[in-house]
Amino acid sequence: MTTGSVINIEAVTKRYGEIVAVDDLSLDIERGEVYSLVGRNGAGKSTLIRMIAGITEPDAGRVVICGEDLAHRSPTTKRHIGYLPEELILYERLTGREYLRFVAGLKESDPAQIPEEIEFFELVQAQDKLIGGYSLGMRKKIGLAAAMLGSADALILDEPLNGLDVEMMRKLRLRIEGDKLSGRSFLISSHVMSFVERISDRVGIMRAGRLVAEGPPAELRLTAGMPDALFEDVFFHLAG
Repeated sequence: MTTGSVINIEAVTKRYGEIVAVDDLSLDIERGEVYSLVGRNGAGKSTLIRMIAGITEPDAGRVVICGEDLAHRSPTTKRHIGYLPEELILYERLTGREYLRFVAGLKESDPAQIPEEIEFFELVQAQDKLIGGYSLGMRKKIGLAAAMLGSADALILDEPLNGLDVEMMRKLRLRIEGDKLSGRSFLISSHVMSFVERISDRVGIMRAGRLVAEGPPAELRLTAGMPDALFEDVFFHLAG
């Protein structure tokens, strides 16, 4: 397995008028690492994630993906990333299978992977139904399947558990753990702190656009002086 950073965030700042959403923030995510980004609402997580995904441009600093600066807009750079946004925008008049074929075409990935993802996310019975008729859980599953398509070096999953039942949450966790062993990296944002603690190699806690704590979950417990508390309580203590 090749080591080294897959995602490098170098002194990134993003402003919206007088509001500083992300303030001179830097972080690295290594190959084969699961990094969770957490914080209260308004901490700047989604803004940072959109910059990493190449949707929003930083006002200062830079985002480097597998050694390629996103600002250079190379057509190959985004192929290193799979992305699940928190707010899914799907093509309602496509069936699930048609949508995955569309995404596979955009990614230039092998469409032979599509049946595997449909089966994994338990969408066999719904694959030929219009997405407009999907439930919240089914929409999340098709979004996850689309993000997983291809051979991206890093997957960015923003609130991946919303709408999933307990069984699918477990399957997703095991999938992430398996993909990590093959060298794939993950950036995950979730409000489910039990999941964050179990899945993460490192956790970054944001407050007011800054990274205020970072490290393995066990280390963050020691930093907070709360070795036996629920990780949710550790989070609230460090997030302020």
